Amino acid sequence: MAIPEVEVLETPFVPLEVGEEDLTPARKRSKLYPLLMVIAGIALIIFAGWGIRSADTVIRTLVALVGAVVLWHGLQVLGEIRYGMRFKLGLIVAFAWVGLVLFCAIFAAFLPIEEWEKADIPNRLMRPGLRWPEPLGRTANGYSELTHVIYGARASLLIGFVAVIVGILIGVLAGLVAGWYGKTLDHSVGIITNTILAFPPLILLLSIVAVYGSSIRTLALALAVLSIPTYTRLMRAQTLSTRQREFVLAARAMGASNRRQMWREILPNSIIPVASYSFLVIGAVIVAEGSLSYLGVGVPPPKPSWGGMIADGQIKLKTDPHLVFVPATVLFLTVLSFNRIGEWARRTAGGEKGEGR
Repeated sequence: MAIPEVEVLETPFVPLEVGEEDLTPARKRSKLYPLLMVIAGIALIIFAGWGIRSADTVIRTLVALVGAVVLWHGLQVLGEIRYGMRFKLGLIVAFAWVGLVLFCAIFAAFLPIEEWEKADIPNRLMRPGLRWPEPLGRTANGYSELTHVIYGARASLLIGFVAVIVGILIGVLAGLVAGWYGKTLDHSVGIITNTILAFPPLILLLSIVAVYGSSIRTLALALAVLSIPTYTRLMRAQTLSTRQREFVLAARAMGASNRRQMWREILPNSIIPVASYSFLVIGAVIVAEGSLSYLGVGVPPPKPSWGGMIADGQIKLKTDPHLVFVPATVLFLTVLSFNRIGEWARRTAGGEKGEGR
């Protein structure tokens, strides 16, 4: 039987033309607009720092803030033009700030700064002047503000990372076991975690410090106790969800033991979403450590800490506000950066697409 021939109609290829409505808003703009914004922002910051030195501090601060906002907007638009809408300036700045703080905290002993015990009494209460070697001024006791901020970062980050590591090790193990075996073991773990969560955190921390004394080790372990229930609940939920996945059911059908299913199948596929919350937990731990140091039960003096610097400077807040604003600003930027990175890590681990900048 002969196959009938089919006549093929040849049509000329017409390339698809992309109209302006198909382009992202950032792609439609020229580079002239964001470049002008960047130049204007830099000019305003320089003008606030050196052009109007005789003006009031509040006016200079407002001008500098306006310049920073304009500069930020210009850089964001430039990044979107170059890399597309996936460019997030806020995330890049957050990583850069955390990296800078970590670098200064780790290599504080090798930086060209004064020792944190050294005091310059004649130049005490020196105002920040953005000049080396004391760009942030000096404290009421003559200590270098820059040095104490760097060594305070060392204490805060050490407590934060130790608390998170201990919380992950214990919380993930407890959540994995509770979610896999369930029943009595699950109820027991739930009672312990609910008891810790129901207890007021500040009172629990004050009680631990009162019994074991104030030290960096005590603070790290006390804050780790508060972080364990968070990781336990997250890991339990991930375990309950993952144990019904196809690869776990296949391993069970092939005769794999409970230990192999837990450690080789569930744990590797559940630990990343749980660990992505660590950045958020670190930010919360840093705030808690600063609060305890502010109350006088945190890092024991004379070792510097951000909360202790804020507490020492509050007496002279009206006459020398830099004693409070410098450590408070560093604390705020550090916690904000960890939270920003934590939100990105959470969305990445969960497969979501963030829209924040």
